[in-house]
Amino acid sequence: MPAFLIDPDQIQDHRLSFSNDEAHHLRVRRIRQGEIVDAIDGQGTSYRIRLVLLDGNDAIGEIVEQKQEHAEGQPYLHLAVAMMKGQRFDTVVEKATEIGVHTIQPLLTERGVVRGEGKLERWERIAQAAAKQCGRSHIPEIAKVMEFDSVVTSFAERELSLLVADPGADGSLEENWVPDSRCLALFIGPEGGFHPRELTCLDSQGACSFIWGHHILRADTAAIVLSALVIDRAFRHTGQVSTYQRV
Repeated sequence: MPAFLIDPDQIQDHRLSFSNDEAHHLRVRRIRQGEIVDAIDGQGTSYRIRLVLLDGNDAIGEIVEQKQEHAEGQPYLHLAVAMMKGQRFDTVVEKATEIGVHTIQPLLTERGVVRGEGKLERWERIAQAAAKQCGRSHIPEIAKVMEFDSVVTSFAERELSLLVADPGADGSLEENWVPDSRCLALFIGPEGGFHPRELTCLDSQGACSFIWGHHILRADTAAIVLSALVIDRAFRHTGQVSTYQRV
């Protein structure tokens, strides 16, 4: 069942109040008093909640169980992806949230056909809805649109391990994997690919380039598929399993 979103500031003595919007969703889904629902706070904690009151816009629940994401050993993927035409970036935000991307950074690149500030509020709503749908406790941050060079410099200063999908690279992700990497940044270019100058910029910061097969993927497909591959590889190296804890 899709999770509901709660505000952790509304929790007191293992009880919480749902927002008006979430109370409406409870009614729409015909949730009855006494039933248990799943909820997330968007900051890394999942809950199982017994509904003790649903009356109009008033909805109150009692926390039965909760699960905290483990930070230590958790791989964090920052997806830096070029702006795209139409609703393709919407799809990237939705699917990247479901996959487990930690943050999403829209890029302005030399060969990119889309300029401007993007649709930050829209993307935030999409990420929130996707997290609720898949029951993910952490809602990824959607950063403001930034120029390519500024993002590379920022990520390098934060000592993230940089990865770039490049059809001209010499090896696969497995062959070129950076050992013991927990905080990663994956760069996905526009439909025309990164400009050689941009690839040189990434290379100067020690980025690991990799190929993924014999086919050229569309930019939105690459962002989703390759994010999943990187996260899977990172989890196989450093992954942890968390469990619900009764309260």
